[in-house]
Amino acid sequence: MSINDVCRDVRLFLNGLARELPDIFPAPRPRLRPCAPRAGRPAGPAAAERKNAKEIIRARVEYWASVLNLEYGRVFVKDQRTLWGSCSGKKNLNFNWRLAAAPPEALDYVVIHELCHLREMNHSKRFWALVLAACPDYKVRRRWLRDNCALLRNTAGVPPLYEPGGAPAIN
Repeated sequence: MSINDVCRDVRLFLNGLARELPDIFPAPRPRLRPCAPRAGRPAGPAAAERKNAKEIIRARVEYWASVLNLEYGRVFVKDQRTLWGSCSGKKNLNFNWRLAAAPPEALDYVVIHELCHLREMNHSKRFWALVLAACPDYKVRRRWLRDNCALLRNTAGVPPLYEPGGAPAIN
């Protein structure tokens, strides 16, 4: 019996269980494949949101880099699935475009966090001391991101979560 046969048998078994026990095995959601914009067709609201996110995030990086007196390479705004941000050995900073929908305090925490990696490329006590010096309430901001990550990850095609005067507060 090959591995493909075993996998097929397991799939058949699980599908049978799902039919027999729908309360335990909810129906899977259909997978949606992202489609690239075709030539001559407008890119749609997601492209506009990402362009706006790049402007917002780059502006915060410039501001905090000047406050912290740090130099960085390039800023990339990406569609990362598991990270809010990262810092490369070449001093390039990467951010998830969905951060632009977060409250400014949460966005600033991630920007400060990644900028601090320019001095300490680890999560040592020295690194967290740098973050604490620049952002004394970073633990609250970090907790907000953890508690609300599902909201931010589902922002494609919906209005931003944060608008002045109507934001979900960082508690």
